[in-house]
Amino acid sequence: MQEAINRVLDRYLIEKKKSFASNRLADYLRGHVSETVQKAVDSKYPGQFKVSASAGQGRWAEIPWIGVFDKDITESPMRGYFVMYFFRSDMSRVFLSLNQGWMFFRDTYGLELAKEKIATAARAYRKLLGSIGQFGYESISLGTERELGTGYELGHICGKRYERGEVPDDETLRRDLLDIVDIYRRLKVIIGTEAIEDRIKGIIVEQEKTPDLSEEESMKVPEKIDLESVSEVIAGESKFIDGVGDDLNTHEVSERAKLPDAETEKYLSVLENAGFFSSKVVDGERVYPIESPALVAKLAAFSGKGFSIEEAIEMIKGGGAIEARKLKDLEKRVEKLSNNVDSLSVQLQGYLSKANQQPEKKGFCYHFKAAFRSIGKKKN
Repeated sequence: MQEAINRVLDRYLIEKKKSFASNRLADYLRGHVSETVQKAVDSKYPGQFKVSASAGQGRWAEIPWIGVFDKDITESPMRGYFVMYFFRSDMSRVFLSLNQGWMFFRDTYGLELAKEKIATAARAYRKLLGSIGQFGYESISLGTERELGTGYELGHICGKRYERGEVPDDETLRRDLLDIVDIYRRLKVIIGTEAIEDRIKGIIVEQEKTPDLSEEESMKVPEKIDLESVSEVIAGESKFIDGVGDDLNTHEVSERAKLPDAETEKYLSVLENAGFFSSKVVDGERVYPIESPALVAKLAAFSGKGFSIEEAIEMIKGGGAIEARKLKDLEKRVEKLSNNVDSLSVQLQGYLSKANQQPEKKGFCYHFKAAFRSIGKKKN
């Protein structure tokens, strides 16, 4: 991976002056580089992600990229959210970024409003993710004023950068990649995979309703920090220093979710029984995957708002089950009301039928009325 990234950084601007068609560097990026990254991702998550790379379509791109796409979310940088290596236009550095599909925002909101909305979504995702270990929330600069590059700058959620001439070794690159893929998976668990675009719109609406929090209120993780001093930030967050990709014991999950151990243990059991993840025993201690704190915190939040555990689980899964149940209950009520109306209609028809068939009784009142009618006729 180190050699592949360095080759692009060193050669791209030189090759960009040549014809794009059948260019060896462009083919190398699309072929060898994407295959190398694919193998790294597949080593931990076989078959779950699609990796592709681009130096442009028909002509050289200003910003070449290598993308890692969760197949449940998207398989292109047009929509959804994904992990991406962005090479800055001047080839001075490469960014490893959790980012968003610009074209979805442009198609949905129009060019100018899209810029505001994609930035709002990025802020919302940062709040949902909380602490992200070695990565930072610093903005990125791709050295371009073109629409697509600007969209990627605004859509950046978190990540890190590698300076030209300082790209780390293969093992470090592989670990960084898998760690940010774990954050990607954590965000996927929080957002869900059903009606993704509708959920993104909903997240934006909720973020717009909520004023931006201070640094302390947003889990003491600054929205923008200097990546060169990221080690100091991690040192200040010593309880999260274990690494993004490691499994966590109950106490560690409790610390990250900011809940008591006993409550955390209860929620972990509920979530595991609901199929969100599987725990395992390592060295005699039960441990849970990296996404479990976010799930526990989400379950606790719904529970604190008065939802039952069952309802909260359904809402975390995507809310479809709750809506389906509400619709089913409504259908039952409508059916019951319809049956009652039908029954009342039948009874009313029976009463009317009996009334029409019953002969009129000719008692005192009948003869009294007939007498008066007779008198009236005689006068006429």
